[in-house]
Amino acid sequence: MLMRYGSLLFALPAVILIIAFGLELMSAGACTDTGMHYDFNSGTCTEEAVAQLSYYQRHPLFINSMLLLSLAGALAMTWGMIVKGLQSDPE
Repeated sequence: MLMRYGSLLFALPAVILIIAFGLELMSAGACTDTGMHYDFNSGTCTEEAVAQLSYYQRHPLFINSMLLLSLAGALAMTWGMIVKGLQSDPE
C-alpha cells in the first residue's frame, strides 16, 4: 500500500508542474501569435518588449514544494519496497 501511495505522490507533482507550465506557455504563444510580447510577471500581452524570467524565478515556492512532495513519494516507495522485501523473505 505504501508503494502505491508513494508512486502517486512521486508522479503527481511532476504532472501538475507540466500542466501549470504548459498553461502559461499556451498564453505566451497566443500572445506572440498576435505580434505582441507576453509579460510573464503580470500574465498580460504588451506592445513593448519585457525581460523574460524563468518559470523557476517566478514560482520558486511552488516548484520547490512540488519537488519536495515528489521526493517524499520516492522515499515512500523505497520504504515500501524494503518492508515488502523483508516480509516476503523465503527463510
